[in-house]
Amino acid sequence: MQKKILILRLSSFGDIILTFPLLNLLMGEGDFIIDYAVKSEYSSLVKSHPAVKNILEYDGDNLKILKKKIKSENYDYIIDLHDNLRTIYLKSFQNSKVLTFRKDSLKKIILVLFKINLLRNSPPVYLKYLRTIKKIIKNYTEDFSISDLHTESYLNIQKHFILLAPSSKHFTKTYPKEKYFQYIKSNPQKFFILTGSNNATDMNICSYLGELPNTFNLAGKTNFGELIYLVRKSEFVICNDSGILHLAESLGKKVFVTFGSTVKEFGFFPQLKSTKVFEITDLKCRPCSHLGRDKCPREHFKCMNEITLITDITDENIS
Repeated sequence: MQKKILILRLSSFGDIILTFPLLNLLMGEGDFIIDYAVKSEYSSLVKSHPAVKNILEYDGDNLKILKKKIKSENYDYIIDLHDNLRTIYLKSFQNSKVLTFRKDSLKKIILVLFKINLLRNSPPVYLKYLRTIKKIIKNYTEDFSISDLHTESYLNIQKHFILLAPSSKHFTKTYPKEKYFQYIKSNPQKFFILTGSNNATDMNICSYLGELPNTFNLAGKTNFGELIYLVRKSEFVICNDSGILHLAESLGKKVFVTFGSTVKEFGFFPQLKSTKVFEITDLKCRPCSHLGRDKCPREHFKCMNEITLITDITDENIS
């Protein structure tokens, strides 16, 4: 008899994508019915994964209703991959066995504030998720697996293009737009599609880059299905340390990614050998945050300013 599982991961884009190897593993067993609780804005992203049967949407106001819904479903397991106050509330006093992944929040703070690295041997986030379910999986593996995401897209792009996601949620995780501008301008034979959300920062950066003749700006104009289509169709992806990195890797796409204020030890580093990382590793001020900042605390922003995409992305490492 199949057992019912509920995954709790309410947000955000990249964190949800990193649960997909876990979904692949559960789906491969064939012994589970998998539901997923997530914020409404990410429900279509979760729907793209074939392992998920039902989605329980959290809209910001229905926490009590959602808790009752969870209780009525009589899940065999609740797997908490978020472990915040909301998910602690949702999983409490349920008639289900609860499995919760372990965070390293304190160790991250120690690394940021005191530059004492207690995370050298810490596994990446996707692997922490996998280890949460190790005891209930017969054919357990710790591989980072590619996902076969199912989507619908009305886009139909025939020409070759590079997908560029030039923005990020935080300033210190965003490669300077002027440097992206110079990279695009130095490659007039290449065509770039720009992508981003509809927030002011993304729209501003993509509008600036969209002035170049070899670009097409789709910032704020795509849903998750169309974004998956763009990643699949692209020659490769260029991005910052953001959700698009994890989406591209989940689809097995080649990625060039810049890392500024964040570091590998935080668990969000690329997993595919084909991914090329650009970072300045010998800066004593890195990391200055485990999430990102709205400005460089040293005011020099060397972690990004010293990266040169024009010379670093070459025909050799593209192939």
